[in-house]
Amino acid sequence: MRISYTPGQVAMLIGRAERQLEQIVADSVREAGNGRNIGRGAQHVLHETVVTLIRLYREQVPGGAPVATRIARAYAKGADAQTGVPTLACVRTMLSIMRDAGALLAEASQPALEPPQQRPAAARLGPA
Repeated sequence: MRISYTPGQVAMLIGRAERQLEQIVADSVREAGNGRNIGRGAQHVLHETVVTLIRLYREQVPGGAPVATRIARAYAKGADAQTGVPTLACVRTMLSIMRDAGALLAEASQPALEPPQQRPAAARLGPA
């Protein structure tokens, strides 16, 4: 069963995912190693975050399917050739894609303006 979120909830979930990706980058930079790949402890969190983002853009954001496709491609192409681990550059690319797609979220969160309706003429009760 598909869950429908309000535009405000979608914006909050995508913002939370963006902060999660930024935290993964920050944690991976601090970890010992070559400083190029995502840390082992953050790989599962990264995968879950990317899957959630793809589903949110594809299912909840009107016109968000191309953004979901770009995120999925960046994630798939972003693995290190030697280790198979996602790279920091991959996560930064996904963050830039999300920032570019911010206009879609702004459009989705603004309600469509309805034209003003004409009020019926007031009916008088009793003699005039």
